[in-house]
Amino acid sequence: MNEGIYRILCALGDGRCLRRLDLARQAGEALSVVRWLLKDKPQWFECDEQTIRCSQAGLAALAREMTARCVHRPLSEHDDQVLRRLVAVAPRRGRIKREVDQVRATLPTVMARARRLVRAGEVQRGLVFLGDADLTSLAVHLMGVARRTTVIDIDRDVLDLLEAEAKANGWEHQGIYHDLRSPLPRKLRGRFGCAFSDPPYAPEGFALFASRAIELLRPDGRLYLCLGQSRRSSERGIKTQGILATAGVLVEEVIPDFNVYEGAASIGARSALWVGVLTPSARPVVSGHISDEIYTRRPPAGRSRHGT
Repeated sequence: MNEGIYRILCALGDGRCLRRLDLARQAGEALSVVRWLLKDKPQWFECDEQTIRCSQAGLAALAREMTARCVHRPLSEHDDQVLRRLVAVAPRRGRIKREVDQVRATLPTVMARARRLVRAGEVQRGLVFLGDADLTSLAVHLMGVARRTTVIDIDRDVLDLLEAEAKANGWEHQGIYHDLRSPLPRKLRGRFGCAFSDPPYAPEGFALFASRAIELLRPDGRLYLCLGQSRRSSERGIKTQGILATAGVLVEEVIPDFNVYEGAASIGARSALWVGVLTPSARPVVSGHISDEIYTRRPPAGRSRHGT
């Protein structure tokens, strides 16, 4: 369920009857969104000439979404258990692959990412990770809400670990070994509702990862990207902003210092979380096979088994 629909249902969720304009204001959505939803999901509403209320079907849809987002169950109840499992599993990732810009986020950051994705309803929309050396997909599963996650990576250590955890716990998980410098398999394109990535910060790498994410997403897809730069290199942030604008991604939110890293001193061991949505003009800015260097360090040689 996208955020606009969720907000509208929440505004009516306590049995209130509202005029259309009042509903738009309470939900914080444009009146055109309200009109569209009434037309798209008429079974969720009871309308007369003046007011709108939720039907039983609408209330049931809202209840399902709130359950999926753990609205009635504080995630903190499971924080200790999730963190203990992450601490136990994380060492099995193997070495940090510096040649592909791997710098791992702290485990509390990984948990904060997972909480954000769960609370925003992204797990139910279909979630794909472009690289997951930080194990954010694992944290989502450990919180007990994921139906299925997909991870695309060229770090076999990470993919093997996630596959083993999925089998041991009965989770539905798809791990795909793929170098993003090669075109994505057609069967993956346009399949997901949400993509998450902590991409290389070099402009070439950032543009490639953002472009592949756009290809993976449905037209209403949402994109989560981690982005950091030194205060003395703010021009790099301008370049990446420009990449997203050219790609037709509307940035809805930027959360400074959301990510904390075990390293990355060149950016103060912090990066922001950028949340964007695809617009009708969204398109990849990079396509086809890429032979350019996309990392701040050297690229992997040939088809190395290591990478992100």
